[in-house]
Amino acid sequence: MRYLVTASLVAVLIASEARPAAAQDPAAAARIATDGVEIVTGLMDFDLAGTGQAMPFVFRVSRSVATRLALEFDVTMASPDQQFGSSQILLTEGKASWSWRIGRVRPFVSGGGGVMAQNMLTEIRWRPTFTGGGGARIGITDNLYAIAEMRLRGISTDFSASTAEWLGGVGWRLR
Repeated sequence: MRYLVTASLVAVLIASEARPAAAQDPAAAARIATDGVEIVTGLMDFDLAGTGQAMPFVFRVSRSVATRLALEFDVTMASPDQQFGSSQILLTEGKASWSWRIGRVRPFVSGGGGVMAQNMLTEIRWRPTFTGGGGARIGITDNLYAIAEMRLRGISTDFSASTAEWLGGVGWRLR
């Protein structure tokens, strides 16, 4: 019985070990780049096989690798109407993002590349993409933030197609 009480007391003491809160973690306080998950939408002006506007939906994950530098992976989906009719595009891209901090606002610039799959009437076309842009993440609470972004994308190695996007959404800070 004494062994059971001692083991229970040790287990309780180990489980209740004091750990610093995220606000007290000096590494988290110094970090400017964002570790987060974001859902973003907005307006996409496109010049693919025809020109026009579409509403993209973006899911993004970012991971800070240095104080100001983060790596981002995003998936963008849109259904632009083109000369031959409606099509669906799926863009997967990796980007590097450099951030600053001005109070609750974290302006950033980003650039990277990826691949676009375009589902046309009878075929799926795969083309490389190159992206550059910038924007700001605005803290709402400790973990929740709003995001506003503008980016330009060149499609194919000769930039024979392009998109310009004005985006806004919300994100959740993971650390």
